[in-house]
Amino acid sequence: MEDWRSRDAATPRPTPSGTCCGPRRPKGERLLAEAIGEEEARRESIEELTKQHRVVFVLHREEVSETLEDFTSQGDRLVSVVPRKGGEAITAGLKGSWLLFEKSE
Repeated sequence: MEDWRSRDAATPRPTPSGTCCGPRRPKGERLLAEAIGEEEARRESIEELTKQHRVVFVLHREEVSETLEDFTSQGDRLVSVVPRKGGEAITAGLKGSWLLFEKSE
C-alpha cells in the first residue's frame, strides 16, 4: 500500500484547466474521471452512469478503506451486494449494503 501511495503522490495532477498532465494514471482512476466529467457535462442520473461505466461510489468509515485496500491487493473479488437488513435509509436518500468478497486463490 505504501508503494502505491508513493507512486500516487508522484503522479502529476490535473491542471486548473482540467487536462491531465500525463498518461500514467491508473485505469480505474481514469475511468472514474471520465465518468465524473460525463456526469458534469450531461447531468445523467447516477444510475445511468454507474451502469455505463461499471463503477459505484460507496460511503464508508475510514477503517473500512484499509480492509477494501487489503482485499484489492490480495486479488479478492466482489461477488455479491446485500442490502442492509430492513433496507431503511441511513439518512435522506442513502442506504447501506454489505459487500461480499471472494478470497483469491
